[in-house]
Amino acid sequence: PVMIDFTGHACVNCRKMEANVWPDKAVYSKLSNDFVIIQLYVDDKTELQENEKFKSTFSGKAVNTIGNKWSDLQAAKFNSNSQPFYVLLGHDEKPLVKPTGANYESVEYLHFLESGIAAFKNK
Repeated sequence: PVMIDFTGHACVNCRKMEANVWPDKAVYSKLSNDFVIIQLYVDDKTELQENEKFKSTFSGKAVNTIGNKWSDLQAAKFNSNSQPFYVLLGHDEKPLVKPTGANYESVEYLHFLESGIAAFKNK
């Protein structure tokens, strides 16, 4: 499965997860061996190419940067705008389990990952 990690360069809670939860042996093993991780930075100020800019059908705002694009995707598709935000997806691009935000308890975060793997295998 894929794990989309909606994150930010200036996201303190994101760094806290990466520093304190992801290094846990069991969590690290699952992330390294069972998921394709895609990090989408919602605060990336890089301008989009002119042909990639658009007006959000969700917010009605102009989407001019890479960060705006990922932020709009997170809000429109998952009704969330906080980071970190983790979405586990199957081949059909639908969430395998309910997405989650920061959870500093390694055991609980591991359970989230394992439940996503189980749902993926049952599809």
